[in-house]
Amino acid sequence: MYGTYGEHTQEACPLYNEQSRRWFLTDVPNLEKTAQKHGVRILQQYHSALEHTFLWAVEAENAQSIEELMAKTAGRFNTVRIVPLITFQEVIERCKKVEDGTFFES
Repeated sequence: MYGTYGEHTQEACPLYNEQSRRWFLTDVPNLEKTAQKHGVRILQQYHSALEHTFLWAVEAENAQSIEELMAKTAGRFNTVRIVPLITFQEVIERCKKVEDGTFFES
């Protein structure tokens, strides 16, 4: 699982930029299909319109697949970071392993 964090300027925002808006209205309806072609499954998408930022939770075999997808989609007018994620429960389990001394074992 990966978090895909993006941001753009107000000038590049689809609300204010005609070129970005045209792409958005044309290509976004096909985003799921495009993601599947790159081996990416979009789990959730969150956006902050006034901050011009987004966070998408996605699943993929590797970050390169996500990078390819972003280069052809949201990366057109956003700066994008791709970060590996684990669940909060996994953090708890790792902490337990540190406590019992098994986390750093090979």
